[in-house]
Amino acid sequence: MNPIDLSVFTSAVALPDAADRPRYEMPARGKPGIAAAVALPTTVDELRQIVREAYAAGIRLLAQGANTGLVGASVPTTHGDTVVLSLDRLTCPVEINAGDATAVVAAGTRLSVLNDAARSYGLHLPVDLAPDPSIGGMIATNTGGSRVLHYGPMRAHVLGVEVVAADEYATLFGGLADLRKDSRGVDIAHLVVGSGGTLGIVTRAVLALSPLPRRTETWWLSLSEPSQATPLFSALNVARPGTLTAFEFVSREALRRALTADGGPVNPFGNELPVGCVLAEWSSVDESSLDGLEHDVADAFEQGLLVDGVLVDADSGWFLRHRVSDSVRTFGIVLGHDISTPRHALMAARAEGIEAIGAIVPDAIVCDFGHVGDGGLHLNVLFPHGTPAPTPALAAQIRSAVDQIVARHHGSYSAEHGLGPLNAERWLTDTPVIEQRIVASIKAVVDPRSILGHPNHPYNRL
Repeated sequence: MNPIDLSVFTSAVALPDAADRPRYEMPARGKPGIAAAVALPTTVDELRQIVREAYAAGIRLLAQGANTGLVGASVPTTHGDTVVLSLDRLTCPVEINAGDATAVVAAGTRLSVLNDAARSYGLHLPVDLAPDPSIGGMIATNTGGSRVLHYGPMRAHVLGVEVVAADEYATLFGGLADLRKDSRGVDIAHLVVGSGGTLGIVTRAVLALSPLPRRTETWWLSLSEPSQATPLFSALNVARPGTLTAFEFVSREALRRALTADGGPVNPFGNELPVGCVLAEWSSVDESSLDGLEHDVADAFEQGLLVDGVLVDADSGWFLRHRVSDSVRTFGIVLGHDISTPRHALMAARAEGIEAIGAIVPDAIVCDFGHVGDGGLHLNVLFPHGTPAPTPALAAQIRSAVDQIVARHHGSYSAEHGLGPLNAERWLTDTPVIEQRIVASIKAVVDPRSILGHPNHPYNRL
């Protein structure tokens, strides 16, 4: 392939130094790509100029935030035919409107920076993630996290978005009005939420914030059977409505590896390793509303819904929960499945998935964990060191089996990781034709030369 002519760009578009290349080319998970160049605009005007020049030359632009995505949408191809449009420098001071509990935030702003600014007003963006993503990336992927149960995914917090189209004029569309009620028809800007950077480049957003809780309690709860997770959730949720903010399941095999990997924490259950456990978090702005919480746990014990309950400090509880994914990956090769179903069906789908995976590859170990409280689960399959690595055909067979089970339970193969090259075929196969045509029509308006995003993103293959 011929090299890209970078002389078409009048702004700062250049190859990164060798030491900086991994930042733009190496994903959080998966294989690296090759960036033809990296654009680092510091203002919206600079960004629009880069887009106009790329449009005129037909050069592909890949918008990239913190590069923490897990489906390949933020990583260039290996062909060196893409300019990475990094939003790292597209930042400005966070504007907090305490009365409306909103924030105006630039796309390159990190989640931690936003929450540091909001904290002094008693507010926060309650999206809980192990990495520290950029706001633009969170919008582009509709990111989820551990507190979707109570607060919803990123989509629920976006009130307005300012977006640059990849047309001849790099048209700026959307808006930053912090309206919580507006019924003037379709909200065009919200189309970019979850679009993986293919329907426009987010530059700024207005986000709805939530009050910081004044009291939080965090418990590890041991289950007699994994299937008890759903009835346990129902019992605890009914007992104290509106206060359960996280309900995270961890299987025995996942917990074992989180505890034994280097730097592992102390087992909250002592010498016991339960077949499954839950990290439950209750939060409230009314401190008294959590009084007597231990009685709810005791009642669940009396009902046979749990074996043990341990009150822990939040930091240690979440440290163990957040280290599960990376810990499992130190023990071998992992095939990840980011699934969701209606909450009542999740543990049944889990059991069927484990059985199907075992029938295909008996030596693999399912190390699953995830957000059972909102119907999500990371049904991860570990191929331990010393066993044959999965071939592409075997990985496809396992993925197909899991997808069929999830479909039978009316679920999703992408609960929170978003769309990207890794699940493009599934979207193109499973999405109704009329929905694909709607996306293609929007794409033709905001990106007529189809230069935005990874070329193998499903929206770029319509």
